[in-house]
Amino acid sequence: MNDPRSRILPVLREGEQLFWVGQPDPRVHFTRADAFLIPFSVLWGGFAVVWEVLAIAAVRQPLFMIWGIPFVLVGLYFIFGRFIIKKRRKISTVYALTSSRAIVCTGERSVADSPVMGMPTKVDRSRSGRHISVTFGYQGMAGLMGMYQNTGLDIFSLGMGQTVAFYDVIDTDGLMAALDRARVG
Repeated sequence: MNDPRSRILPVLREGEQLFWVGQPDPRVHFTRADAFLIPFSVLWGGFAVVWEVLAIAAVRQPLFMIWGIPFVLVGLYFIFGRFIIKKRRKISTVYALTSSRAIVCTGERSVADSPVMGMPTKVDRSRSGRHISVTFGYQGMAGLMGMYQNTGLDIFSLGMGQTVAFYDVIDTDGLMAALDRARVG
């Protein structure tokens, strides 16, 4: 895997100082939202599978069989697929904090950033205290849809102005020190 710094250096602006570079921990699978999402996904998926089995075995109407397929696929994504997508995204994500911006590089080409100065910053520590997540900027509509961020269901908040955030960072001390340094300017 590439060095995270090598992915950040090309996106730095002239005169910008790099304070911190890190990545999310791909071993962290669950968020607080999963307390709702897991039971919901099991109910959704279970209902969809029962519908499809009944449509095939009892009703035998092609329309009912076809109607249930998308619901089964969505249910499978809710139950399993979102965790696979989330882990893949975490493996390919690099975070950076500079003298002026918070930068998130996902994949090879996707870059999102947010100013650091004058913007609200929300810091959440995991229950164990081993990881932190930092959200930059105003929540706006993303605050409403933000419950889906970092769950693998991020697709539901596309176009709603996703916030720039560093999720499940294991280097808590390094990131907090860089945040303090960036705020001072």
